[in-house]
Parts: sequence; structure tokens; C-alpha cells
Amino acid sequence: MTETELRDALLNVPLTRQGGDIFFGQFQYVQDLLAGNYSSALNHGLELMQHCQRLAPEAYRRIHKGTPYYWLGMAAFLVYDYQTATFFFDAGASEDLRLGADPITNSTPGLRFIQIESDQPDQAARQLVQATQSRIELAISDYNGRAGRPNSVPKLQLAEIREVFLRPAVSAGGERLRTLATAFISFFLEWDHRSLLTRLRVGEGTTEPFFLHLFKGCLLFESLLKANPRKPIPSNTQLVQVLQNVHRELGIENDIRTMRITFPSILLSLPAANESLPTAIEFTTRLRNTLGHDLGWNASLDTHTYNRLAGMVASSCLHALACLYRT
Repeated sequence: MTETELRDALLNVPLTRQGGDIFFGQFQYVQDLLAGNYSSALNHGLELMQHCQRLAPEAYRRIHKGTPYYWLGMAAFLVYDYQTATFFFDAGASEDLRLGADPITNSTPGLRFIQIESDQPDQAARQLVQATQSRIELAISDYNGRAGRPNSVPKLQLAEIREVFLRPAVSAGGERLRTLATAFISFFLEWDHRSLLTRLRVGEGTTEPFFLHLFKGCLLFESLLKANPRKPIPSNTQLVQVLQNVHRELGIENDIRTMRITFPSILLSLPAANESLPTAIEFTTRLRNTLGHDLGWNASLDTHTYNRLAGMVASSCLHALACLYRT
């Protein structure tokens, strides 16, 4: 199809979900995806969307793009680019919402991915949603097994996370939670892939992928605390002050210190640390305040150490949801 033909076709696409599906479903990237050529599908799909936007920007804005975004989300997921994957699944959900979809009464595949609803039919990416759900449920099981949860806080279930956090993020009034929801999903998806990288490397080298992943989880924890519906906290509040505001709700002491903490000192103290939730939060806070200021720490991470730190960060995020998002 020439550029002129593509522009003319764009200008005549019906502004309905079906119109967008038919138009965007005719190109090579879809065949690449179905044939298992995921990298090619992602590249060709991105090129197509860029061409369409350049040739007819207003038509591109108005056409429903939920399905091509969904295909691109699948392709990105399958080449381990989970942050891009969640971006496109969310973009597809936004397109669906624009045309009247609803996360409960009129859901779509994109909305089901963001809500991690693997039990729902009619999802081309259902296996990917199942993999996402399995990874998060594994982390929830680890969280529920840690000591230190307040007696008033029962064990956590994915259904509750869906109800109090993921679903509100794609509902009217929950816009502040939208980025937190996709960060939550991509953090858990990236975990096993990063862990694999620690096992494959022989010798010393960069710690960038692992530091950035841990820091992302720490920042997510801080953001979840600030955005909580029970006791919202201003965005410009420092994490130690945030914890001072909600330490009773979290069931922790108001004594976390971060001054003069270095990443190597965190590693040195890790072997003697217990597996309780207060300890997980303490380490998450210290990771946040070291990795948030410097990536150049002279320290290496083996697989066990990395997974233990990531588990502490994950449990801290889940604890924030369990203590501050339930009604």
C-alpha cells in the first residue's frame, strides 16, 4: 500500500471499534505475531502506527486503536519488554474506555489484562495474563507468610488487589492510580527476567538492570503509600515522613533511619535480617534512599541476594495495599 493509499484509507475508517479492528488487522505485524515472529511484529507494528500518525494525524487520533495496541502489547510481552507491554495494554484499555467500555459491565481484553483477570474468556493474550497472575500470586503467598502483619489485617488475595486497586485505576476518578497499576504489573513481570540475567552472567559487570528494577519497586511502594485512599499524603513528602504518617496502619515502629546508609552496608546487613514485614519495609526504605541518589555503588548482586531484596520490596508494596487500600 502506497502512502497515498494508506492516507486515503485512514480518512475513511469508520470511527467504531469494528472499523479500527478491520483496518489495523490487515497489516503484516499481525501475521508476524501469529507466526511467532514477535520482534518483527513489534517493529512492524510500531512502524505502521508511526506512518499512520504522520500521514493523517487527526484521523489517527480519532480512529479506535484498541486492538493494534493490544497486539503490540502481546509482542512486547513476548520479547520480555514488559514496561512497553503494559504501556500498550493500557493504551488499548484507554481506547476501549473512550468508546464506552467498562471494567465491570462491558470489559475488553485490554481491561482484563490491567485487571489481571485470567479466568475471563475471549482474550488473545489469556496465557500472558495467566503468567502475570501466577507471578503475582506467588509474591502474595510469600507476603502472607511473613511475620509482622497487624492482627487487624487479614491475609491478602489477588481478588482484593483487583477490587481496591487495579479496577479503580481504570475507572473514572482513579486516574492517579493508572501509572501505579502498570508499574505494579511490570515490576512483577520483570522480576524473573532480571533474576535470570543474574544467573547467566559470569564475572563482574554492570548492575544497572537490577538496581533500576529494585528502585522501581521502592518508588512504587512510596507512591502507593502517598496515593492510599484512607490517609492520602502529599506527593512532595519524603518517604521517612510518609512512614511516620502511616506507621501505625502498617504495624511498624516509627524508627526507620536512612542517614549514612550505603548500598554495600545494606548488603552486609542482609544475611542477619529476618523475613518479617517490618524488616522488609526497613530494607525497602533504605534501598529507596540509596539507589534513588546513586547507581554507581561498587557492589555486586548474586541471584539469591537480588531475589531476597526484590522479595522484600514486593512484600512492602503488597503490605501497603493490604493495610491502606481495603475499605
